[in-house]
This record gives sequence, C-alpha cells and structure tokens, in this order.
Amino acid sequence: MKFVEKQKSLNTRVGGVLQEALFNSEGGIVGLNAVDVLTNRRIPISRPVKNDDECGLDVSALTETTGIIRNAINDRLDLVVVEKFGELEQNGKGLIDEILQTIVEGIPLLISVPEAALPVWQDRSGGLGSILPFSEEAFQQWWDKLE
Repeated sequence: MKFVEKQKSLNTRVGGVLQEALFNSEGGIVGLNAVDVLTNRRIPISRPVKNDDECGLDVSALTETTGIIRNAINDRLDLVVVEKFGELEQNGKGLIDEILQTIVEGIPLLISVPEAALPVWQDRSGGLGSILPFSEEAFQQWWDKLE
C-alpha cells in the first residue's frame, strides 16, 4: 500500500498487517501472505488445497499476525494498519481482539472493511471512526487531520 510506504519514509512509526496475493502464471490467486508492515516479513496464511471442501487457511500462521498487532500496541506505534476485516473478524475471531485493543489504546487504526461487512464493523467498533474511500488520497487526508 503506497500510503503505508510513504508514511514509513516520513519516519511515521507504522505497524500492522497487510495482505499480499500470490498469483500463478494464468493470473489466478494461488495463495496469500500476511505482511508485517514494520519488518516486511511475509507469513504464508493461505495456500492451495487438493480438495475444494478444505480451507487453505493456516490458522497457526494467523496467530503470528496477532503477535504483530500486539507488538504494535505495546510499542505505542503512531499508526496501525490491518488489511482486512475478514470473515474470522466478523465472527469475533482472528484479529478482532487486537483490532479493538488498538482502538481502546487510542492508536490510530486504518482497517480495510469490505462494504458488505460495514454493518458488522460498525456494530463491533461501536460506530467509532470514519468511513473512507479506498484511495491513497483519502488515507492521506484522514492522516493529516489526525496530526
């Protein structure tokens, strides 16, 4: 995400987790990595499975991502980013505890929420925060207002 890279280049202390899709030669998604924003370390969280009834999500790898967010909170970083508020979080699992703890600690949080999940997000977050278009310009304007 360009916004995150720009903030890092400006010495903003940014932490959190972004997602990186892995593609095959035909352009189809074959996996997903979680990327630690602070270190750029990649954690494989989803890979292809042989059976369509199986889930390729590596739940043990997801626990590593919770540690990334906890460290960002403990280190009182300037900004935490999370991509995305997925099915696990919508169902009260995944990173939801760390996401809500970021809010409680008063650390600015930029989180990608699918439009269909906005009602669940607003319920879980108590309606706090602003809804932004997914654009670098919108993120920058939001950030500038916080500083």
